Amino acid sequence: MNTEMEPVTISLIRPDDDQVETNHMENIEHEALVGAELTLKEATKSATIATLGDTPFNNDGEELEHHAIVATEIVSDPVEPHHPDAIQVNAVVLLDPRLTDCPEVLEATKRRGLITLAVIPKPKRITGSEFYPTAEALLEIGVHQVYEPPIGQNFDITECANHLQTVEQQQNLRFLGVIPLREAAVDYSDILAAMLGLHVHNDLGLCSARRDKGLMKTAVANAGLRVAKFARLTAQDGSDVPNAIKSLELDFPVVVKTPRGMSTMDVYICGSMEEAVRRSGEIVRSVGPDGKKANYSLLEEFLVGNEFAVNLIASPTTPRGVQVTDIWEYNKKSTDGTMVNTWQTMVDPHSDTYAA
Repeated sequence: MNTEMEPVTISLIRPDDDQVETNHMENIEHEALVGAELTLKEATKSATIATLGDTPFNNDGEELEHHAIVATEIVSDPVEPHHPDAIQVNAVVLLDPRLTDCPEVLEATKRRGLITLAVIPKPKRITGSEFYPTAEALLEIGVHQVYEPPIGQNFDITECANHLQTVEQQQNLRFLGVIPLREAAVDYSDILAAMLGLHVHNDLGLCSARRDKGLMKTAVANAGLRVAKFARLTAQDGSDVPNAIKSLELDFPVVVKTPRGMSTMDVYICGSMEEAVRRSGEIVRSVGPDGKKANYSLLEEFLVGNEFAVNLIASPTTPRGVQVTDIWEYNKKSTDGTMVNTWQTMVDPHSDTYAA
């Protein structure tokens, strides 16, 4: 056969020699004999053509009983076969998760077919809790993979990003986002997302303002919104409180709080100068609720009125860049010098009373 020909497919059904004569093979026509016809001599030389049974046809001579069809393709210039790229699997990173928050998040990722990788900055190697789970506890509830810093090392966001990028390449994943699951993880979730090459993260220039109350107030004021009067105090004995209250022209009660707190922790409503001085000194000398040293205390004007929490999504795809998802009205009462939230009520964000 001429190797310069276009690729062809050759099929043959060969009966035994003593049942069909050679001259009959050249003229056999049947729907099962597809392709070019070969003589018996040529068929005998071919190692890719086999004979099964006494005859390929049944007694009626129409339907096949025993047959073998062997396809042979002749290619003049063989090339390496094309292997398509593996399909990437979308994934998300859950940063510093708590067991109480994971079921709803995992259910949402499962509906979207996403792989979940959890990052534990401060792992509990042996025993954990619902707020500080172990890696094993997270895997048991459905998290696919867990990263925690090596034994004896503190969490390093650069090392974490290197590990996640390696996993992304080796397992053919594509990270879509980093989701912080507690207050303390909000600021560096943006940093981790940026290091993973993602574009869906907040402005890195404001990542510290998402946790530091002093920087947060400055950012809000720079955006043209009103904020309560405030001052940063750094004296470990609270001796700078009187001058700050005088400069801001504040009346008692005043608020003294830690700059990186959450859930009203280390927030004090002070009704006297002595109490404000004592609370400010305590905060400056202590470690905050997020486990980090407080460099200063925050003195604020006490605002009278109802307190609301507004949850929203900021995205270029939403009208005006933001979309309010829900609004909660807090019912707080003063207990031991701090405001404690006793219950909260969801209100209609579309109501004229709350919509702006």
